[in-house]
Amino acid sequence: MKRFLTYLLLVIIGAAIGYGILAASVGRPKIAVITTAFVELDGSTAAEIDKTLDFVRDDRSIKGVVIKLNSPGGTVTASSDIFLNTVKVRDRKPVVVLVGDIAASGGYMWLLGANYVYANGTSLVGNVGAIMNLPGGVDRPDEGVVPTGPYKLIGGSYRQFINWLETVKDVFIETVYSQRGDRLRLSREELAEGRIYFGMEAVRLGIVDGIGTEADAIEKAAQLAGVRNYRLVDVNRELSKQGVFLSFSKYGTYSPDSLKAQFPYIHYMFWEPRQ
Repeated sequence: MKRFLTYLLLVIIGAAIGYGILAASVGRPKIAVITTAFVELDGSTAAEIDKTLDFVRDDRSIKGVVIKLNSPGGTVTASSDIFLNTVKVRDRKPVVVLVGDIAASGGYMWLLGANYVYANGTSLVGNVGAIMNLPGGVDRPDEGVVPTGPYKLIGGSYRQFINWLETVKDVFIETVYSQRGDRLRLSREELAEGRIYFGMEAVRLGIVDGIGTEADAIEKAAQLAGVRNYRLVDVNRELSKQGVFLSFSKYGTYSPDSLKAQFPYIHYMFWEPRQ
């Protein structure tokens, strides 16, 4: 009987310790990590990225967010959408971005939604501006098609398209200044040149905040959130458990050249013509 009571007591103590560990784990604050592949921003990838942002924004147990960002940009609409949704997350909890190989053009616009930005020393960052993919027939419409108006086939004149492009560029520059104006050491004219910088130079110019690693980014998010003894949440993995699979497109799947648009297509994207 005595042996049985001793065994029962040990079982109760073990269960209590296990429950205590579980309760402590469940109650610990979380730092979420979102990982993006080398992703071009378009309607499809923007929808997937927005799911990750919605997840971290709405989970109250998540106190800070790290986004591992790697993107040359993409369409204007997708880039702007992701930036604005990142700002919505930032309004509730701190967001820290860690740039991988590249955060250019629309990818750079995305990181403007963060509280703090780390890059690697050789990350490519910046490339503020836009490019336009003009439809065929701007100068000479297809003679085999009869339109009802002078701009029916292409939507406008070449001058009008250039004005649109300038407007889109100006919006980008003002977005940079509204988010990082107090840290920037570049004029609007210098930003408009569309240069891309290595991470070390980007820090010097105030384009990003520091050089760091994933561990640095996680620590920074926790510091800004004012939490300690936190645990990490892999957002990509959590969403996959819910049946949401993030199949981001890869660099090279499209370029502005390959878009056979009927109307002008404008991109916030870093792009080099391929031979």
